[in-house]
Amino acid sequence: MTQVPDAGLSAGEVARRLGIAVTTVRTWDRRYGLGPSRRDPGRHRRYDRRDLARLELMRRLTIDGVAPAEAARIARDLRDPAKATSGSSETEASGSQAATRLRRAAYALDPATLERQARLALAEGVVPAWTAVFAPALREIGRRHATVSRYIAAEHLLSAAISAALAAVPRPSARPSVLLACAPTELHSLPLEALAAALAERGRASRMLGARVPATVLRDAIVRTGPTAVVLWAHAAITADSGQLAAVRAARPRPPLIAACGPGWASRNLPPGVRTPAGLPEAVSMISQLA
Repeated sequence: MTQVPDAGLSAGEVARRLGIAVTTVRTWDRRYGLGPSRRDPGRHRRYDRRDLARLELMRRLTIDGVAPAEAARIARDLRDPAKATSGSSETEASGSQAATRLRRAAYALDPATLERQARLALAEGVVPAWTAVFAPALREIGRRHATVSRYIAAEHLLSAAISAALAAVPRPSARPSVLLACAPTELHSLPLEALAAALAERGRASRMLGARVPATVLRDAIVRTGPTAVVLWAHAAITADSGQLAAVRAARPRPPLIAACGPGWASRNLPPGVRTPAGLPEAVSMISQLA
C-alpha cells in the first residue's frame, strides 16, 4: 500500500490513487459507510491509511465481480484490510508467506503445524484465506505432483487440514437454504466446503451433500428441502454431468438460483438461467443477494 501523509488524503487524492472517479469515492462513503475516519476540527474529513486500504479492497472485489454491497461488507469487517488487498505487494507477500508455510508443513508431513497454519489463515475470513492462501498452496502442490509424480501424501494432509479448519467455522442455527453438491463422479469437495464456511460467516446456512452425488439423490434432496440456491461443483470436464444439471432444473420446486461452479463446466453449453460464478467471492455474492 502506498504511504499516506500524516495529514491524510482528500477524496480527490484517494480517487487519483485508486484510478476511480471522485463521485465513486463519495458514493461508497454515503451508501456503504466507507468514508474517511479522521474528523479534524475546521477541516474537511481526511482518509487515512486504513481508509485507503478499505477502498482499495472494495475496488478490487468489485472488479472481481463481487456485488458492491457485499464487497463493502467484507472491506468493513476485516481488521486489517491492507493484508487482504489482493494485488498489492504487501498482500501478495503476506499471502505467499502463509501459503509457503502451509506447503512446507505439508511436505514435512506435519499435521499439527498444518492445522495451526490453516486456523491462522482463517483469522481474516474465509474468502481471503481461500483466495490468497489455501487455493494457491493446493495448486502449487498439485503442480509439483503432476511434474514429478510425488507429494500425494502432502496433498492429502494439506486438504485434510484445510477441510478441518473450514469445518470449525461456526455455523448459524437458521434453517439451511442452500444445497451444495459435487457432480456424480466428482471427488473434490473442498471448494464447496470453503463456500459453506464463507456463507456461514455471513449467517447463511447450507446443506453439504459432498462428493459423488447422483442426479436422483440431488433431485430428491431438492424436493424435500426446497432450497433457494443449488450449487454444483465439477473440477474437470470429465466429471461435469449434464444429467445432474437437468435434474436440478426439472425439480419442483425449482430453486431460484442454480449455479454451476468449477472449471469442469467451462466447456459445457449450459442452459439459460444457470449461473457460472468465476470464483468463491462471486459465488458468495450471488447467494448473499437472495432473500
